[in-house]
Amino acid sequence: MQHPRPTPKRRADICVVGAGYVGLTAAACFAALGHRVRCVEHDEDRLATLRRGESPIYEPGLDALIEEGMSSGRLSFTGAIDDAVPDADVAFLCVGTPPRADGHPDLRQLAAAAGQVAAAATGDLVVAVKSTVPPGTCEAMQLLSEEAAGPGVRISVASNPEFLRESQAVSDFFHPDRVVVGADDEATGSSVASLYPSEWPMLRCDRRSSELIKYASNTFLAVKISFANEVAGLCEHVGADAASVLAGVGMDQRIGPSFLGHGPGFGGSCLTKDVSGLVATGAALGFSTPVAQAALDINTWARGRVVDQLATSLGSLAGTRIAVLGLAFKPGTDDVRDSPAVTIVERLLARGASVSTFDPVADPAAIRHLKQPDAYRAVSDADAVVIATAWPEFALLDVVRLHSAMRGRVVVDTVGVLDPAAAARVGLDVIIPGRSTPDTFHPVVVSPLEWALDAVLA
Repeated sequence: MQHPRPTPKRRADICVVGAGYVGLTAAACFAALGHRVRCVEHDEDRLATLRRGESPIYEPGLDALIEEGMSSGRLSFTGAIDDAVPDADVAFLCVGTPPRADGHPDLRQLAAAAGQVAAAATGDLVVAVKSTVPPGTCEAMQLLSEEAAGPGVRISVASNPEFLRESQAVSDFFHPDRVVVGADDEATGSSVASLYPSEWPMLRCDRRSSELIKYASNTFLAVKISFANEVAGLCEHVGADAASVLAGVGMDQRIGPSFLGHGPGFGGSCLTKDVSGLVATGAALGFSTPVAQAALDINTWARGRVVDQLATSLGSLAGTRIAVLGLAFKPGTDDVRDSPAVTIVERLLARGASVSTFDPVADPAAIRHLKQPDAYRAVSDADAVVIATAWPEFALLDVVRLHSAMRGRVVVDTVGVLDPAAAARVGLDVIIPGRSTPDTFHPVVVSPLEWALDAVLA
């Protein structure tokens, strides 16, 4: 995958702490821009993989960038912060901030990384937080860093949130909608901003605003998805087609079609965590965030709706065999964190069904024993099939072969990849969320009739 390589305002020595989706992509892409990057990864197996020039995650285009960076000498990997920090101009913190049970992010990894980086610094250092964090975190990291830093070492902490979509992270890095840099002094903000090409759209602001931009952006996207699912549920009850309704809504330029698709809900490492974080931040301050909370509630309902539709179609789930095609939270990634598909599998098992699964890439350890080597093996003798991830290859499934392999005939296509007419011709009953079933009664017509008659008789 080729990307244009604009020139940053300056070339620098960079330390990246954490080689997950965000850290590894940032490290490889910064190296591609011409910076000298040392990436710190403490997991020994992951580090060994990286040092072989291989990516431990599935992300299109990332393998080539890692190979290019290592071959040029601009990208290297280490397990020791002391090897990466002393020569660095800027250190990026890209460690995990997973949600706690109360919705607040767990900042222990971030705090530990900030302290270790500050302790390893031998001169003044700018620390940029890329991890998604609630407002005020950078100020807390500033205090922790100052406490850990050696005599005469000045640590300045900035916020530089990432906006990378999994499966499109490399492209998103090189073609950003915006680069956000939050700092409370001009020099710190300029130090981070100058690492990016001057032609990229840049927003400079204070640290708390920068932190909240990431939370608010992901919450808005989650709200759009949940709104689409709510409309889809209404479509099922009134006899409308959600695909047509949402297409019409999305044609309004003020709204747009992106993230306005209905299905089994949103998942992954960002949306649920960030919406929960925004809700928890508001709650901690005594401020209610009902729109964000509703997005979470509808998302939970969307996953359960798939299981309920199966139960309605089959009469009962106990003793049935269900095939689930797709385990990643979206196509183009192997990430199963908070995946709607995995939730569906777990709920089916809890209601007494036996489950077989297939995904072209994802291989979650928790349900690995359920996975089959291909889609047709997964649907063998199944009473019903759920298509839970919109992998392109699922749109190419041979419906004749699919029907002959199954014991039953019900297919719940949560992501709308099958041709329902072609499937129906071979005897499959395709259920698409957002569309009513043929036997559904739609009493909504009664109310308009009553209103019309009232007007006539008045």
